[in-house]
Amino acid sequence: MPKKLTELAREFPNLYYRTLKDYCYGFRPHPFTGEDIPSSEWGTAVHKRIEDILMDGYGDATPWDDWATPFVDWVNEEGVQVVDVEYIISDSRFKIAGSIDFIGIDKDEKVFLADYKCRSCKGKGGKFYPKDCKQLAIESVMLAKKLKLDYFPKIISVCIDTDTAEHYHKTWTSSEFNHYFECAKLAAKTYWMERLTKPKKTNKKKNG
Repeated sequence: MPKKLTELAREFPNLYYRTLKDYCYGFRPHPFTGEDIPSSEWGTAVHKRIEDILMDGYGDATPWDDWATPFVDWVNEEGVQVVDVEYIISDSRFKIAGSIDFIGIDKDEKVFLADYKCRSCKGKGGKFYPKDCKQLAIESVMLAKKLKLDYFPKIISVCIDTDTAEHYHKTWTSSEFNHYFECAKLAAKTYWMERLTKPKKTNKKKNG
């Protein structure tokens, strides 16, 4: 990201930081107008539509229905109970706060978490990355503490193909969960150690 921002800033010296950041992530055509909009805005609109349908029903049609509906269908087909969407979670141990896209209860009466990512897959299957598991794993641990659960909720990444509107689900394994949770925990510790503490200065010895 820093390298790309630097390249773009040199190429477009008059653009503001927010615009340069949008250029880093790219643009996608609006489903109805065809106008290019920032990828982040595109993904936010899909997230919002999923949230609205799950909580309030379909209502009037929107440009984002094709990308939102598959997850809603999956929730209904699997008999999932919706607990909450865009749930804010934090934990003082890790000094982390964020929002969980989806919290549900499965057929086994177990809480689980799901996170949606809108990515261009060109119909070749979902794209999933270690950072997806890091985010979900630490959220699962934080949620287990808050809800006083005796287990860590299962975590599922949902890749929404921006080209085809297909949804691909990946349930992360226990070994992946444990590994990437430790990575996330250490990353948080390193981040805050650098931000909140400074190494002690030693006194220089005088010559003579």
